[in-house]
Amino acid sequence: MSNTTAAATPGAFQFPEIYNFPPFFTRQPNESTWQEQRRQWCDLILAYYKHNRLYSLTLAEAITEPPFTNRQIHRSLRVDVLRELVDDLVKQGNASWTGAKNAKDSCLVLWRKPEVWASMIYQWANERGLFNTVLTVFELANGDDAVGQEFHNLDSVTLRRALDVLQSQGKAQLFVGTSDEDMGVKLFV
Repeated sequence: MSNTTAAATPGAFQFPEIYNFPPFFTRQPNESTWQEQRRQWCDLILAYYKHNRLYSLTLAEAITEPPFTNRQIHRSLRVDVLRELVDDLVKQGNASWTGAKNAKDSCLVLWRKPEVWASMIYQWANERGLFNTVLTVFELANGDDAVGQEFHNLDSVTLRRALDVLQSQGKAQLFVGTSDEDMGVKLFV
């Protein structure tokens, strides 16, 4: 993924103006300023990951690429600051730490919460008359019927969380397979 200019190509991610302001990449010592800076960073991370349909973030690698590095102004976010931002996203329900317990070196970015994905999948199944039909999880996310849907090619971990939401609401039953891709799901009215 290359970067940082706001109008590089049609469909390119539009970075906010603050992205070209060097202090944006440095944790501000004033608490109220830092609070606003955190909010702007969290909004930027979610928007960037949604635009590029990205789901996983490894902190050490991420700080060398956009949006955490702006090559035009030669600035990068420090990994400890990114860790604080991800902690905020976790508290908001927009990320979860993955990997070794307490390592906090990689995470899943949830630019849409599992409940939202679950609602979209349920509505899609209703519109297509797919209630009481068993589908594989692979079919659900990658099948011909899913083309053009927001959840088409959805990350398998995020999809599984959405299906878990539907199951907890009594709207779906999951059937174990040999892998997540051949796991089955049946949606109910």
